Amino acid sequence: MATLASLAVLSGCGLLPGETREVISIPPASAGSSSDSGFGPGVRTLSFGPGGKGSPRMSPSGERISFVLDGRVAEKALYSQDPSLSTGEDLRAEHAEWLPDGTLATLGVKEEDQRAESAVSRSLFAVSGEDTSTDDRELVERVGAAGALPDGGLVVAAEVPSARGAVEEQTESRLMLLEGSETPMKFYLRGIEGRVTGLSVSPDGSQAMLAVLRDHGGGSAGQFEIQVYRFSDGRTSLAARLPEGMEVLGAPQWTPHGAYFVAGDAASGAEPGPYALYRTVPGSEKPEPVSAVGEGFVAASASVSPDRDRLAVIGRRNPSSPTNLYVLNLDSGTLDVATTNEDMEIKTDPRDLAWSPDGGTVILVAREALSGPAVYDVPAEELSSAFYNLYQVPIRASGDTE
Repeated sequence: MATLASLAVLSGCGLLPGETREVISIPPASAGSSSDSGFGPGVRTLSFGPGGKGSPRMSPSGERISFVLDGRVAEKALYSQDPSLSTGEDLRAEHAEWLPDGTLATLGVKEEDQRAESAVSRSLFAVSGEDTSTDDRELVERVGAAGALPDGGLVVAAEVPSARGAVEEQTESRLMLLEGSETPMKFYLRGIEGRVTGLSVSPDGSQAMLAVLRDHGGGSAGQFEIQVYRFSDGRTSLAARLPEGMEVLGAPQWTPHGAYFVAGDAASGAEPGPYALYRTVPGSEKPEPVSAVGEGFVAASASVSPDRDRLAVIGRRNPSSPTNLYVLNLDSGTLDVATTNEDMEIKTDPRDLAWSPDGGTVILVAREALSGPAVYDVPAEELSSAFYNLYQVPIRASGDTE
């Protein structure tokens, strides 16, 4: 991969601020190229060049793609090379979601809030579409999670601190519906005790599956639960309770076979995990490991297909094998590998994995694994440490054969 090799991350070069080195030229390339992607035949590269990229999302039409580029929301036609920046420099974006009216909403933090001494919480903003604008409009504060509705719209979970007694204070979350950047938000009836860290909406749009961190007070770290929230009356039911010390990564994925989610021991140091793939079991509060992926499988993130019959999973067959994209057929229980990774480093954040609206492809984020340092003719402090790009992986439909 000459292009990506020439864009390797500067690692351990020892440059001082202001120092420069000779640059390796970047050959021109076209987005959509499927040659030598690093993942096997048929995989297309959707972006090129330096910068920390992540959180890809395809528009409802499948013709455009948005992603976060060095903390700013970018979007472009799917196979064009040059993205346009859609947020101002004062907004540090984490990820963005498409709204039914074709606009984007992003979770992020304003620059003045980043400088605040108190703990910073994310807000939801309406993307202005101007790369130098300071007018990205704040819609919701203290956002814990957001999930798209099947027919368009965004369900947002926001934290509402509420005092419970004279000594103990617990967190409460409220759900709200955003259908467009100019449409008034709708608030659902009842709050949820705890902090919602991930959510997904049922296919008929009547319920949401929530990952909730419940406060226990007394300095306890809390306990994760998987809950089902019914929009019509705000009632919740418990689908699973995780053992103390375990955490849920990302959103539980709503499927006809229960909720599937990635969980494991909460990271106590620099090295997290290992994490595994679990699912809820009807009639039981105890989740069970998904046996179809294999006993030694190490999971990192999961996302259900639009038709709810397949689960895209980033993970490893065992701790010593390379990370790849796998597709689990939920009806048959078969696990297929979708990439052939030899020297690529795949991002494993739950937001860095997305299906196309037609269920024919999955977008992931990766970079070439580095074997040594590279040098560039810009000041060291201006270099981004991550040279990730977006890759489009074709996925066979359920029942298809080679």
